Amino acid sequence: MKKIVSGVLLTIVILLLYTYQKPIMTTEEAIVQAYNHLNDPSQGVGIEEIEIELGDIPANSINLKLHSKEGLLNEFFNMRQWVVTVKYQNLRPTVVMDAYTGKLLEISGPLN
Repeated sequence: MKKIVSGVLLTIVILLLYTYQKPIMTTEEAIVQAYNHLNDPSQGVGIEEIEIELGDIPANSINLKLHSKEGLLNEFFNMRQWVVTVKYQNLRPTVVMDAYTGKLLEISGPLN
């Protein structure tokens, strides 16, 4: 019985440690994912597609920040999100996405 309880506790501890230390997308992956979200936004966002070519944007026009997600469980599990702001012509959209999967959370900012 002690072996079973010890095994279950060890498994829970390992899963919690993995959840706390999950690998985060690199900055390059975050930029490409933000570019994909801007060129093909999902229907739930409510914005139109923005025609931006990744090669046309200078490196100093892209601002990336890695933030902690808000909320008690998110802080407990050390959950993060990428905030990517792109300055392009008269546009300045900000893409907020999950730092682990790249799932789009929000697009905001001047889009026209």
